Amino acid sequence: MSASADKFMIRAGAFHGPTLLLSESTRAFQKTLQILELPTDAEEIVDVSTYLKGMRKISRLAGDEDFFVWAGFRQKLEDLGFVGRAIVSADSLWDAFQITQSALSYIQSESELVIRVYGGRCHIWYFEPFNVGEGAHDVQYTIGLLANIVCRANNQLDPAITLSYPNGSLTHFPAGSPIIEVRNSKQGYISFDERLLKTGMVGADVLRAEVLSRYLDAKVMLSGQNQAELKPLAKDIVAGLVRASFGVAPWSLFNTANALQVHERTLQLRLKSEGTSYREIVQTERHLMSKRLLLAGKSIDETAETLGFDHRQSFSEAFSGWEGLSPSNFVRVHSPH
Repeated sequence: MSASADKFMIRAGAFHGPTLLLSESTRAFQKTLQILELPTDAEEIVDVSTYLKGMRKISRLAGDEDFFVWAGFRQKLEDLGFVGRAIVSADSLWDAFQITQSALSYIQSESELVIRVYGGRCHIWYFEPFNVGEGAHDVQYTIGLLANIVCRANNQLDPAITLSYPNGSLTHFPAGSPIIEVRNSKQGYISFDERLLKTGMVGADVLRAEVLSRYLDAKVMLSGQNQAELKPLAKDIVAGLVRASFGVAPWSLFNTANALQVHERTLQLRLKSEGTSYREIVQTERHLMSKRLLLAGKSIDETAETLGFDHRQSFSEAFSGWEGLSPSNFVRVHSPH
């Protein structure tokens, strides 16, 4: 294993798509995760050894050395967690790959996507930190996922996808698939018709894509975390999504539950068990952000609009309730002379 791989951290969502394909139902999916001793939370972080061990376990259970190729190609991207949900919600295929590239450090640190467009084709290379042979499943799976993203573009144009990955073979894909060429290579590579980059994604939801992308950009992958930090609390995730929505568009409990793929009532109960509520989180984040914006020189009108208040007066009343001072008096008292 290379030196950089020692710090390589992966989100557990990388396991979930393949595991779901091995299961007949949601209950069977949870049971399969338990059998394989894999984490159930897609956003949980796993270390290098756990990741490689988990990939081998899934492959053995599938009884297919090439399982990760077609698993990546067939799985629902949403199963990856926030990254997958942001990708499928993108406005266009180009936006989807920009999200993939920028958010890669969130789901798989120390990995890299290089995207180039020339000769009428979009070319993407995937680089991971493992030694030769050690990360073969990782490369196979990631290239399969990239092909999956291309196929989510809502267009009648043939993408004419070409791939390269360890043990690559055209026989890994069913007849009639948009894969026209597959090469055996140590390096991960995908190419397709560049005209697809302008086409919309099947599940486009610009608001959700923007908020999730901003949430992912705000998260930093850290190594050396203790076990207590590996499972994020619902209230922290909700707070992050609320912060990411400021200045984008109105964001609600419904939007949050939809982004997390849970029922609103389920989310409310989970927040209640953690001693808070969606309303309390929104008020806290609005309060904190309002002080930052005002002290950064934003006007009262700008601050109110960014935080989603309909009127300046309603923001001023809310701020006075939080601080015991009007916004203008707060700035006068706390701003440096």
